[in-house]
Amino acid sequence: MKRIKKTKKYETIYRRNKSTGRVIIDIALDDYIEFFHEWDNSTIKKRDIHPELAEFLDLCSEDISLREKLEINFSLNTAGISKEKEELIRISYHNYYNSLKRLSNRKTKRFFKLSAVLLFISLSLLSLYTLLANRIQSKAIISNVFLESLLIGGWVFTWEAVHMLFLDIIEPFRRRREINRFLEAEITFKY
Repeated sequence: MKRIKKTKKYETIYRRNKSTGRVIIDIALDDYIEFFHEWDNSTIKKRDIHPELAEFLDLCSEDISLREKLEINFSLNTAGISKEKEELIRISYHNYYNSLKRLSNRKTKRFFKLSAVLLFISLSLLSLYTLLANRIQSKAIISNVFLESLLIGGWVFTWEAVHMLFLDIIEPFRRRREINRFLEAEITFKY
């Protein structure tokens, strides 16, 4: 019986480099300057990527499996080839994604710090509840409400810490994998 190769959805949209096996994202530009954000007045080396181009790359990345390596192919409609401008595009591209990687790392660290603070607060509230529950034996409603609020608050803070540490952290980790894939992408130019 013949075995049929299962094609992935993105393989019908994107080409594959036969020699490297990378999935190719094709981008057509009229000139080198279209790569850069037109409102950014800084020097070319420090200019940002055009926001619509960055959004397009993100949308393409969502289509393609994270296990696949990328190749970004810029098709330029210019008469002259400029190796200096190609290098400036590569530098700007890497600067952009390195800054996104730093932001993602900061966000991840913030999640860990906030989880530690929430866990500390929850342990404090639960410890205080344990200490006071043994000492307060009165049947007064105010003391019972206070003890129950310590118990409930402790568990709520515990849940928030666990939720942040194990569920909210998934998206920044995924984003960091996407950014690393963009940083490892091969950039080619076609004229």
